[in-house]
Amino acid sequence: MRSTQVRYLVREGVTGLARRRLSGSLAVLIMGSSLLMLALFSVVSINLDRVLQVVRGDIDVSVYLADSIHEADQRVLHEDLMNMDGVRSVTFVSRDEAIDVFREEFPDDAELLEALEENPFPAKFELVLKPSAHDPEQLQSMTTSIAGYPGVIDVVANLEFVQILDRISSVFILVTAVIGVIVLVSAVFVISNTVRLIVEESAEQVDIMKLVGATNAFIRTPFVVGGAIQGAAAGILAMVVLVAAGRVLQQHVDGLWFFGTGQVVGFVVLSTMLGAGGSMIALRRHLRL
Repeated sequence: MRSTQVRYLVREGVTGLARRRLSGSLAVLIMGSSLLMLALFSVVSINLDRVLQVVRGDIDVSVYLADSIHEADQRVLHEDLMNMDGVRSVTFVSRDEAIDVFREEFPDDAELLEALEENPFPAKFELVLKPSAHDPEQLQSMTTSIAGYPGVIDVVANLEFVQILDRISSVFILVTAVIGVIVLVSAVFVISNTVRLIVEESAEQVDIMKLVGATNAFIRTPFVVGGAIQGAAAGILAMVVLVAAGRVLQQHVDGLWFFGTGQVVGFVVLSTMLGAGGSMIALRRHLRL
């Protein structure tokens, strides 16, 4: 295809949209809003997953021991914890060390300890886990197994918090997928309506082009170009709002992830392809060649 033909097809695509400025603008606004919702939920889902990974990385398991635990039982427990799948390291904290840690971390409350006749803190093992053990089901299985050892009075892990974050993350991923489908359907519907109006307005021109021997692809191309332009404009609109909001939020929230240049460009390309694809689907229904 010669450059003059390409310029003509692009010009016709833009002209078709220009003739329907109101419907075209509304289509861009509606599609841009839908794409913005998709992008926002994607950002929220990714940030939730990042938070979840950080929380999982900070999971420690504390195994509290009874004062009356036998030395042999404590030694067996220590060895088993060291060899347990998913455990990176095991540290024993005596009762005296535990009360010293409390005094260092809570100096304002240290006076409360003076009123006690004996040390209220039990000895414990502190476990640092490998990433492979951060799965809630595996962590639950591990804590249940440890709790069955003689002399163990409690096993503490922030398991419930991780499970809550997992559920929230799963919900947002599901919602993002549903919104993605809704965006696809709405884009096809909005572009289809705009293309239908342009096709009806261009019916006479299409008949003339057919009489002079224009191919079906040549006739369809301006409409597809118009849809692609709409998709690109909607994607750019969504990304401008998202990037502006991201810059404001990143000034107040440390470590917040937002779309970078690559993601912005990829999103605009995706919306352009969505616009072109929606036009092609719409043409099959409204343009009879």
